[in-house]
Amino acid sequence: MRVRATVLLVRQHAVLLVKERGGPWFLPGGEVGHGELAMSAAIRELYEETGAEASAAAFLWQHVSAHHVHHVYRVAIPADVRPHANYRAGIDEVRWVELSQLAAMPVTPGTRAILNRAAGGGTTRSSWRDIGSAPGASAGF
Repeated sequence: MRVRATVLLVRQHAVLLVKERGGPWFLPGGEVGHGELAMSAAIRELYEETGAEASAAAFLWQHVSAHHVHHVYRVAIPADVRPHANYRAGIDEVRWVELSQLAAMPVTPGTRAILNRAAGGGTTRSSWRDIGSAPGASAGF
């Protein structure tokens, strides 16, 4: 199994998803390089795929999917940063998705499982905000 650093970026009850041409939606992230810390890989991949620089990151959990061991990180970016698709990194589209929209979106099985866990297995809008949040924190943390 490949080791993957996976980014959970939440802002105003929505999570950031990315998409490669013709593929399903997935959480930003990618393989952890040899000798690279998984947190560093998560921050690097977020920047490479969306141009967004992390202002904070925290480990949440590991998730084992069919092909990956995901090291899932909650990441925050400054409030004024607008992630965009980096075509050079193979990303064609970036979208903020509310929990209520997730069921109708084609996402990878690993992404769906991670998002279901992040939402507490529920379907309430408030669940996104509660993931690793500190009271009064801004920029999605």
